[in-house]
Amino acid sequence: MCGIVGMASCAGSITPLDRSQAQGALDSIRHRGPDAQGDYVDGNLWLGHVRLSILDLSSAGNQPMATNDGSLVITYNGEVYNFRELAGELSLTDLRSSSDTAVVLKAFEKLGVDSLRKLNGMFAFAVYDKRSQKLFLVRDRLGIKPLYYRLDARSLIFGSEIKAILALMDKAPVCDLSSLHEWLYYGNTHGGRTLYQGIRQLLPGHYLELDLKSFTHQVQEYWSLRHQTNCTNLVQSSVEEMIVETRRLLEEAVRRQLVSDVPIGVFLSGGVDSSAITAFASKHYSGRLVTYSAGFDDLAIVDERPKARKVAKHYGTEHHELYIQGTGVADLVEKMVHHHDMPFSDAANIPLYLMASQISGTTKVVLQGDGGDEVFGGYRRYVTLKYRSFLHPIAQWGQHFHGVLKNSSLHHRVQRYLHAFAAEDIASTMALLLTPNDPHASPEAVFTPHFRKILEQSDPFAYYRECQQYFADHDIGNQMSLVDLMIELPDIFLEKVDRSTMAASLEVRVPFLDHDLVDYVVRIPGKRKTPWGKKKWLLKKALQGIVPHDVLYGPKTGFNVPFGYWLRTSLKPLFFDHLTRFNRKLPGVVDVVKVQELYTSTKGGEQGRLNTLWNLLNLMIWCNNSKVCIVT
Repeated sequence: MCGIVGMASCAGSITPLDRSQAQGALDSIRHRGPDAQGDYVDGNLWLGHVRLSILDLSSAGNQPMATNDGSLVITYNGEVYNFRELAGELSLTDLRSSSDTAVVLKAFEKLGVDSLRKLNGMFAFAVYDKRSQKLFLVRDRLGIKPLYYRLDARSLIFGSEIKAILALMDKAPVCDLSSLHEWLYYGNTHGGRTLYQGIRQLLPGHYLELDLKSFTHQVQEYWSLRHQTNCTNLVQSSVEEMIVETRRLLEEAVRRQLVSDVPIGVFLSGGVDSSAITAFASKHYSGRLVTYSAGFDDLAIVDERPKARKVAKHYGTEHHELYIQGTGVADLVEKMVHHHDMPFSDAANIPLYLMASQISGTTKVVLQGDGGDEVFGGYRRYVTLKYRSFLHPIAQWGQHFHGVLKNSSLHHRVQRYLHAFAAEDIASTMALLLTPNDPHASPEAVFTPHFRKILEQSDPFAYYRECQQYFADHDIGNQMSLVDLMIELPDIFLEKVDRSTMAASLEVRVPFLDHDLVDYVVRIPGKRKTPWGKKKWLLKKALQGIVPHDVLYGPKTGFNVPFGYWLRTSLKPLFFDHLTRFNRKLPGVVDVVKVQELYTSTKGGEQGRLNTLWNLLNLMIWCNNSKVCIVT
């Protein structure tokens, strides 16, 4: 796992000033690759790389890496797990190193962009073809690894993180207000958009081709989730055949992702997904597998260590329990905004970063269970959504009874569900089920009327409508699962995993997002994956006899971070300090009186209001601590 950055210009050669900026860009992402750094210059092109050594630990694996004749150069972030099989299949010789980078480069030399469909892994890379004077930017199928870029008529800048792009820009960045409206609802932007005007993220399963002579470009899709689901459904297969094939594909995914020249561990929570990974990894790993679980003190998170300890004993792993102290939360919040380059609302990034920091230096690679819920239907909303046609008229009527259960802990959940199911279209219901905001106090309410009017010119649900239409012919539960794979997973969960762990120089691999496994499971009708509304039914059947029964069918425990408690206690000084600074810097944007009233009236149970305040804190930190301009 590494960090990549680069720039190309149609104006001529890279100047000494540009090279100085380039070093600053490399320094900005050094946490992603502390083991080595390198760069490459050819006329109006510069490529940079920082390396976290996982495969071929020698200097032969350093990057940017060129073919022997120098005709192709690559800067690469990620892991391709089938690189040895691919080298044999394509008869690749004359490799520069024993790393997967060398195989990816030679495969691209032999097949061009057709090679992308053969890569099994997580990756984001740039390949420069010196002969044709073309540059290719590539991102993996499901968006596990990030790749941002800024492209205009004169230049292209790209990087693993936005901060690397900002280091190469001569002008202060400007906030994209239409993206900000979307961000208010979900805590992050979607569909390749960012909060920076002109900076986009390459969509999963896409590549960008730039002709350096004409400085024209095209963005092409080489893999699509919607095309995979359009393949022949597996209706002719028996349920038993599906169970067996699911088990085989998951086991193969875990086995494949154990390739490494450094030790590998597993983040073990004791739940179904991480236990399945531990089961298969302990079977195929050469040596004794190391597992990690965490307990927290003042974070008030459910202690998963007893469950994890039991699973670790079952598989005979070398188990370590991390104890995470929640001290210094204010510094951690600001640090995570820095690492995300944008305000980010999923507070689970904080304990994840603390866990990664504790094992960094002793372990470089861990496997984790992300993706299991999205692929196999593990969320309650997938089941609830199946009753939309019945709930829709009830919800429209029930919204009028806002006062019912107001003092109950169920009040927010009930009101949020009523608000979501009262929506006129399915896509809006899907979107509203994912936003924890107060349905009776929109997230725009903390802003002044003038600024709200600007924000409300854009539709925060537009991308959900676009993606839902791709899967409109699927059963409604499957629709939600597939939309999550396109939106929530890459734009929120995978971003959280990448930034939180790479900030501590730790690589995380996610076997449940192996594309062979995903390609198979998304073609299975929802009634076979979750019959009678039984969450993860197919996966659990596939794991019977492999994962202990009490783990498979025990209660699911959530991972909740008490950011509301922090806001009322340790983060209170930070919140109001940033509110004062923000209003001084950008008067007329935030309704300070409204925010103070909201803070005062929030006693602890109003989850939607707490979420609005948490998002606002992250937004203010981003604006106050960066050079971003909000033009009103």
